[in-house]
Amino acid sequence: MKKLTKQEAIKLHRKMWNWIADETERTGKFCDKYEYFDVMKIPRGDCPRALCYCCEYAIQQNTGGFIGRCKYCPLDWDSESDEFMCYDGKQFLEQGLFARWKMAVDIEERVDLAREIANLREKE
Repeated sequence: MKKLTKQEAIKLHRKMWNWIADETERTGKFCDKYEYFDVMKIPRGDCPRALCYCCEYAIQQNTGGFIGRCKYCPLDWDSESDEFMCYDGKQFLEQGLFARWKMAVDIEERVDLAREIANLREKE
């Protein structure tokens, strides 16, 4: 995948997560990142690593590779974790926003969480 700027990563992240929320709401079925890339006709080789534009940006910023990348995530996941803040919440054993989205069984909750992910604040 091409090198992303911080603003490109955030823009593409928001586009993807708003689409996921819209499609989940429209169809009443769980839509995910795989479906997004398929519908957008983005070949697997052109998809960001971890199917996440923010992860891709962070990996590109981190010369050490995959491990240690999360500190370069351009979004504020409101987590106390240094790694995988999308999975880990503020308190010990609390799920982060992405983990809660993955585990949600209610369509409305899934839509709300996807919109929340789409609209995360940019890190300062």
